[in-house]
Amino acid sequence: MRLNSAQKDVIVSGTIGKLDELVTQRNAWQVNLYDKSNKALYTLLGDCLDVYWSIKGSAAEKEILDGIKITLKARGTEVQSSTPVLTLLVKYVFNAERRRASTYSRTLRVAVNEKINGNGFAEWVAKHGGIEEITNSKGATEETLKKRAMICNKVEEVKDLLIGRVDKPLSIVPKTNLVLPADSSEYTLLLGKMLPSGETKVLSVVPNSSSAMLDQAIRKIAEALIKQIEEFAHKESEKLAEEAMAKAVNDAMYQMFA
Repeated sequence: MRLNSAQKDVIVSGTIGKLDELVTQRNAWQVNLYDKSNKALYTLLGDCLDVYWSIKGSAAEKEILDGIKITLKARGTEVQSSTPVLTLLVKYVFNAERRRASTYSRTLRVAVNEKINGNGFAEWVAKHGGIEEITNSKGATEETLKKRAMICNKVEEVKDLLIGRVDKPLSIVPKTNLVLPADSSEYTLLLGKMLPSGETKVLSVVPNSSSAMLDQAIRKIAEALIKQIEEFAHKESEKLAEEAMAKAVNDAMYQMFA
């Protein structure tokens, strides 16, 4: 249905008013229940989802989004012309820092892809293990999933490499009273100081190294190895491209003077 300017203004005003109501509810949630009630959070996000469905494809969609952007810019919130609708709604209602806003908007994007409405949102999130689980699995791009799989594979390779290094360690640190052999797990962590030469002075053993700390350390090694591999592959591809270009130039010159 084609709307005139006055009709669009009414719809824009009503939508902005609804979002302002959600902002008020979000403020109350933060003051009274922040990080304690997922139910309240899911209700707010479900309401954002309902607003999205009411906006998307409507005759006043452009005007509504323009109104949202004007308000966000007046708040000092950074908005791009290409900012997705769901991200605009999350920024408007939650006024959250970038990481939290990204998490919420990705969750809503997955919900939209699965045709979830506001009333069914809370149940849908709970069924799939919560917001973090949804963004880590359903909300991940194909590239992200491939990267995760690569890191997991490399982590296993690093563990095998560490086992192989036991008989040929980089160094052996003297015994310390900070850690008893009976208290340590399979591995322990060390704190060192990097020298300008690239060598490292080992300063202390880190006591009570948890399995999570060790897993994170191994993951960091895996990520560093992957980065080195990617940088090497990039240099090789540039080298091959230069060689191909040189060959093409030589071939062209040969044909010109043949």
